[in-house]
Amino acid sequence: REKMTNLSKEDLRALRVMVVDDDQSTRLLLRTFMEHLLFDDVTERENGETALKDLTRRHYDLIVTDLEMQPMNGWDFLHHIRHDPNVTNPYVPVILVTQHANRETVLRARDDGASAFVAKPVDFKNLQRTIMTVLSDARPFVKVDDYVGPDRRRKDKLPKGGKYQREDDYKW
Repeated sequence: REKMTNLSKEDLRALRVMVVDDDQSTRLLLRTFMEHLLFDDVTERENGETALKDLTRRHYDLIVTDLEMQPMNGWDFLHHIRHDPNVTNPYVPVILVTQHANRETVLRARDDGASAFVAKPVDFKNLQRTIMTVLSDARPFVKVDDYVGPDRRRKDKLPKGGKYQREDDYKW
């Protein structure tokens, strides 16, 4: 993925965004936030199942999705995005949104391949910062047996002792 720093208004307008939440008022709020961030092409869906159908037909550049939905929740939706061969862009940045923002949920989001995590109630400035961080993220995308998603290793977060286990871990 190419690093997208200093995104212009035109860059943002050209991106396709999908907002997925079963609560209509939350979808409206998130859509309004997206429009204030200058995204012109925003699609709303009420659950992961209907959203997934769109992802097999159209390329999206950013997805903001709730976790607690029926019939397909955000966890299953994220899994399909990353693993379904019919999805047009399995590398799309996915921001998970939930009111159950505990350590376990945040770690699971990271381990399931989410790009970022935002707690409800959603704050505009926090969401804006998260979106810009995710869109400018140049970490490589990793696809291995038990993980598909952005590389979880960070240069600024070295393991104890200050060294990774393998020499390959230093290649960015």
